[in-house]
Amino acid sequence: MTASGVRAPAPLRQLRDLELLLLAHHPVILIETIEEERAEGLLEHVADHLDMLYLQWRAGSGLVHMQTEHVVKETATAAGCLQHILGSQLEALYYLRDFAPYLTRDELRPLLRDAQQALWRHRGAIVFTTSTHAELPDEVLQLVTTVTLKPASDMDYHRFLSAMLRDMRRRRQVKMDMTPKDVARLIQQLRGLTFFEVKKVVTQAVAESWSFDKSVIERALEAKQDVLRQSGVLEYTPATPTMADIAGLSRLKHWLRTRKAVFANPDGARDFGLTAPRGVLLLGVPGCGKSLAAKAVASEYGLPLVRLDPARLYTKYIGDTEKNLRKAMRIAEAMAPIVLWIDEIEKGLAPGDGGGDAGVSQRVLGSFLSWMQDKVEGVFVVATCNDISELPPELLRKGRFDEIFFVDLPTPAVRQQILAVHLRQRGRTPDDFDLPALAAASPGFSGAELEQAVVGGLYRAYAAGEELRSAHVEAELRDTRPLSVTSAEKLARLRAWAERRAVRADSEDYSR
Repeated sequence: MTASGVRAPAPLRQLRDLELLLLAHHPVILIETIEEERAEGLLEHVADHLDMLYLQWRAGSGLVHMQTEHVVKETATAAGCLQHILGSQLEALYYLRDFAPYLTRDELRPLLRDAQQALWRHRGAIVFTTSTHAELPDEVLQLVTTVTLKPASDMDYHRFLSAMLRDMRRRRQVKMDMTPKDVARLIQQLRGLTFFEVKKVVTQAVAESWSFDKSVIERALEAKQDVLRQSGVLEYTPATPTMADIAGLSRLKHWLRTRKAVFANPDGARDFGLTAPRGVLLLGVPGCGKSLAAKAVASEYGLPLVRLDPARLYTKYIGDTEKNLRKAMRIAEAMAPIVLWIDEIEKGLAPGDGGGDAGVSQRVLGSFLSWMQDKVEGVFVVATCNDISELPPELLRKGRFDEIFFVDLPTPAVRQQILAVHLRQRGRTPDDFDLPALAAASPGFSGAELEQAVVGGLYRAYAAGEELRSAHVEAELRDTRPLSVTSAEKLARLRAWAERRAVRADSEDYSR
């Protein structure tokens, strides 16, 4: 049993992989994970299946034979622990909890090397965990075999929940008030949470009324939001708009809808020979609906929307920027399937000069490109970009994104739709306004600028003590210089680049 009293489920494939490493005499194993409870459960299963002694070490208490709870003397320190392993010659599995930080000490590395050489001769092995092997000295990395603990599957969460609830019901009666559909929703919200966090969420929710009901789902969502906030670079974003709320972008909408079935039935798609799409890059004029489209994708696919602000990756401390990116990508994969919205991607992934920032931007770019190439299925990336000149060519080649869409200024017909949407949102009936005339009076206006024209018209009407009319909105349009005028040269360059390199998000070309 783990410290929580509930054994964490062991994924069969990873169980077999770890068993093979032990049988092949890999004496020092590093498990990359932030979930020590899951790693502990996996090691318990392996030791039991291979009929090996299983000992666990904690600083201060020392090595403990988990089968007998016998504490080994003089092993409370990290050095004492390694000296015991070196001298005992036991065919045992040693799990050294929170041991990785000690391996930065010069005096411990020779002991680890000697223990590794001694353990080569039999099935014994030392196992420790860390969130990333980059935290360890090169001398240690040369001694270890690295295993990455994959994110928990829905079945893993289901088994852990079942075991935890059985344990709780042995102590007190718990009313079960969840349908299978509710449980499926709960597991979707639990994705990305560690088993320790799951245990905390569920026990707190159940203990309030000793009932396992829908309130647990809300608690899980709150816990997930906390995890994202603590990451410093990710945040949970409610995906309220739908594709129906967005005017225009007909070609983008069609592309997304033809791939929706893959997310609805991933197993069937896999049997059919399809893999989940990687994502899209939305390039275009600021204020033309790229961010709104990203939110609508999550709503359309019925997936959580997680936003990454690439500018927040960077810190002044050496190594922390790359660590932030690795952490963000690991959390995103653990929460899959999700839509990962990378807003204004050029702010964080511009190539830089490789020297002014000590090469940090180049390393971040390289790490992100590798992740995009090899990421797990189920993380659908929607990246938005206003300035394509800031992005490196490597990011734009096929294989990173499935498609690059160019979001241009809205056509006259789409401008009418946008004006109608914003009038309805402010309690007005679009039929009461001359929308064709307003669209004709707003050439080169973006969606955001049209919204502000409606808002400005409301201010004019309110100041005059009148009801909003077309004349108020038209006056606001006349007094506005849109971005297409103030940044005409930049827009021209953007269109020229997209002409042969991107797909128009709308089936109709822009025209005045």
